[in-house]
Amino acid sequence: MAAKKSSAKKSAKKSAVKKSAAKKSAKRAPAKKVAKRSAKKVAKKATKQSAARKSTTSISIPAVPLSGARKSKVSVVTTPAARVATPAPVKSSTAPKSSNRVMVIVFIGIVLLAFIVISNGSKSSTTTTSATPTPSAASTMSAAPATSAAASTSTAAVANHEAPVGIVAHYTATGATIFWKAPTASEGITGYTIEISSNGGAFAAAGKVDAAMMEYPVTKSDAAGWSSFKVSTVYSDGQVVAGKVFGLPGQYSGS
Repeated sequence: MAAKKSSAKKSAKKSAVKKSAAKKSAKRAPAKKVAKRSAKKVAKKATKQSAARKSTTSISIPAVPLSGARKSKVSVVTTPAARVATPAPVKSSTAPKSSNRVMVIVFIGIVLLAFIVISNGSKSSTTTTSATPTPSAASTMSAAPATSAAASTSTAAVANHEAPVGIVAHYTATGATIFWKAPTASEGITGYTIEISSNGGAFAAAGKVDAAMMEYPVTKSDAAGWSSFKVSTVYSDGQVVAGKVFGLPGQYSGS
């Protein structure tokens, strides 16, 4: 009896499980159908859109009939061409015309200048030929500048006048030799003068040398007393510039 009851319970449970499964499947069935329908609709729309796109991009053009050839259809796929930026129209320049005009104007100006120069040259030539001096006038004009030039050279003034520099004396067996250097203002120097003073007296000329000489020997005559020496620069315009005075023990005279 217990076995029958357990089997009855099991069968009742199985039937309950089957019923619940059938109910679940019945509930799921409409949802699946709705999903399938929506999927079909989406697929139809996609096919319609693709067909529309193909119809816009593909055009079937009938082939040109040829003699002895079969008629055939050629499908040509055309894609929309990309927009190309059209270049802006270039304005025709008038540079050649303007340059030609400038060249013509320059040429005309050159011709006018040449004409003016030629006319002026002809005028100057006529004036020079008509104004030729007489022989007497030419002789007087040529003689005057020569005399004036001679006078200017004789009385030309020298720009700068300076005394000799570096004046020293070196003792010798007979007395001493005086040495000096030419000044910076050497232009116009004609020579140098040497003067001697005995025991502070007046200077007396002892000798003179030309501009190339830079030394002068003096002779010692007595050991007593004191002698002073002065060397001066002589210029062509008569200016004489004395250098520094220096002294030596004893009495000296020019050689």
